[in-house]
Amino acid sequence: MLPFIPRPDLDVIDLLLGEHGCLLSLFRHIEMRLPNLPLADVLSAGETLESLLMAHAVEEDQLLFNALPAEQTGVKEALAAMAGEHNEQRRMLEELREETEVVLARGRLLRLIELTREHFAVEERILFGLAKQVLDDERRSALGREFARRRGLSQAH
Repeated sequence: MLPFIPRPDLDVIDLLLGEHGCLLSLFRHIEMRLPNLPLADVLSAGETLESLLMAHAVEEDQLLFNALPAEQTGVKEALAAMAGEHNEQRRMLEELREETEVVLARGRLLRLIELTREHFAVEERILFGLAKQVLDDERRSALGREFARRRGLSQAH
């Protein structure tokens, strides 16, 4: 299999949006099956989401968020809101891991999915727009190449 080599113009926002799309598809898959899942499977779905969401949040925080100038109008507030929502996701995942009742676990997982959908919508509508305003194409492409390298999608150069 040939390694994926990202286009030089594929920026970090495009890659993050792609992950949003994959995660949203997974959310729909989980939601369709959730009413009939036993507790072990609900918890397993939560573990899968935790792994994916936390990996996604780390890349957003370390690459995109850290690249944005906090002194820019609106950036500091948007970053604080996004960081708060990442922390809320972590808290909800922790509560889900400890749940012992299937009905409550299903409800917790649904609330996590709903919060994350809202979080993605805000990122896409506000934060990604701010990033496009304050980071030039070259910087976003460099961040995209680093994102791809970290994900193992290209060889480090």
